[in-house]
Amino acid sequence: MATDGLHENETLASLKSEAESLKGKLEEERAKLHDVELHQVAERVEALGQFVMKTRRTLKGHGNKVLCMDWCKDKRRIVSSSQDGKVIVWDSFTTNKLQVLLVLQCGTPRLHPGSKPAKPWATPT
Repeated sequence: MATDGLHENETLASLKSEAESLKGKLEEERAKLHDVELHQVAERVEALGQFVMKTRRTLKGHGNKVLCMDWCKDKRRIVSSSQDGKVIVWDSFTTNKLQVLLVLQCGTPRLHPGSKPAKPWATPT
């Protein structure tokens, strides 16, 4: 029994020394890869000017607050949903409505991002 405890202590000590040597090797590899700290690089970057946003087009059609919107993969169409229960697909170049979907159930219309066509459904509140 006493030898079992001694064997465990030796194993634990060897594991600790191995962990310390691995930590040292890891620090050496990090030092090779990181020749400069992030804050040193950030100090050399020029500050950006003030970002000014301008309204390009206004999309009118929702009767209540817009809850979410997203661009389609073609970067031309936009899909938006609002509290009035409408999901609208827009042509962002012409501001025309391409399709209007009415969600008749109570809840917030949500868009499923993984599908190609917009698929609204109501979530329980």
